[in-house]
Amino acid sequence: MSNTLSAAAAPGYRLGPIEFATGMTGRNAWTYLYVCMAIMPVISFLSFSQPYVLTEIIGIPPEKHGQVTGLLITMHEIVVLLLVSFAGGLSDRVGRRPIYAAGTLIAGAGFAVYGLANSIADLYVGRFIYAIGLAGVGVMIAVTAADYPAEGSRGKLAGAGGVLNGLGIGLATALFAALPAVFQAQGLSSADAGRYMLFVMAGLAAFTALMMQWGLKGGTPTGVSARLSLRRVIEIGIQQGRENPKLLVCYAGSFISRADLTLVATFVSLWLQRVARDEGLDGPEALAKAGLMFALIQGTALLWAPVAGWLIDRFHRLACVVGALLLGAVGYTLLGLQEHPFSPIGYLGCVLVGIGQMSVILSVTGLLGQETPVNVRGSVIGLAGFCGSVGILVTSFVGGFLFDYWRISGPIILVGLANLAAFTFALAVWLRSGRPVRIDPTEARSSSMLGVGAH
Repeated sequence: MSNTLSAAAAPGYRLGPIEFATGMTGRNAWTYLYVCMAIMPVISFLSFSQPYVLTEIIGIPPEKHGQVTGLLITMHEIVVLLLVSFAGGLSDRVGRRPIYAAGTLIAGAGFAVYGLANSIADLYVGRFIYAIGLAGVGVMIAVTAADYPAEGSRGKLAGAGGVLNGLGIGLATALFAALPAVFQAQGLSSADAGRYMLFVMAGLAAFTALMMQWGLKGGTPTGVSARLSLRRVIEIGIQQGRENPKLLVCYAGSFISRADLTLVATFVSLWLQRVARDEGLDGPEALAKAGLMFALIQGTALLWAPVAGWLIDRFHRLACVVGALLLGAVGYTLLGLQEHPFSPIGYLGCVLVGIGQMSVILSVTGLLGQETPVNVRGSVIGLAGFCGSVGILVTSFVGGFLFDYWRISGPIILVGLANLAAFTFALAVWLRSGRPVRIDPTEARSSSMLGVGAH
């Protein structure tokens, strides 16, 4: 049983064509947009800077980076896996802002510990702290993406957020990655320059946490203090998935989208560099050639984000997820089957991968927000985050095995097949739902509250 939230609250802030949810102020809206960009260096830069940390700060030779990095990532994902549903459910009780700000601050502490590290053991401590923070940050990114837009602007705000996310990643790789060279020019050693770089990142995280506390909307999503036990809220999140097949599609889409991101960041780069070396290029040339393909994927995704956002607000969101998964399946499979990826067909595969990846992320975000009652949204999206962490673990483990023992493009084909399996399931749900094509705002559950017992 559900009831609709009161319509007496102040209308949401409008920014151009984007309408924010009821009760959102200009401060809330602009802070949210700032966070969309600023949070990306916080969640992406530690992994990006890992080779520098291992080589220059800890003194580990490059040939041993793989084992250390693999263990650090595995520990990180296990911590996130254990905490992400808890963080989502807790946000339904205490509000989004404290979870988001605390998670960002804790992640910043992880950067600081990395900067103080003198051994591999210190890195494990820093990564453990960082993972605790990212468990909260990761689920709050998805939850606030569902909370902040009005129903008719979910796609448009998701598209704008996708562009800002991409700019944030670009900021991390272009600006912060150049800091060691700047510090070395001031007379610091390469190790100390890396430490200062990590301290700057810790400062960015702390500042962003303060901005969140100052500008994001406070209180619980319903405006009242939740009385449900945390266990009950998480049980409701599981129950919602069982009762609503569209949410099961979202869980599958979350598994795929996080796996896609891991694949692009890790295995696609490894594969392309290996192929470039086999073609006779040296290390820097291979890295540069692989970097162009990687930039093509990310650049396409960035440019496609506003288009995807417009489509998500125009067409039925379940249909959008179906189409996105099909694009991902075609793109990854086409790219993975190429013996010579540096070819026109290989470039086409990269374009389709970028479009499919961004489309899956944004369409799943839109469908999750549409289908989740506001008072249990954190729990449901927390479970989606749990599925995403499982996707990373499975892709990393199985993909690594395929890379070593089958073919170096095996992980790419694996994710293409995973997209195809999720597409098949989503298509079946869409067909059973009456094959809707145009969006129908009246079917949205985002403004409802689930009637639940407090046990």
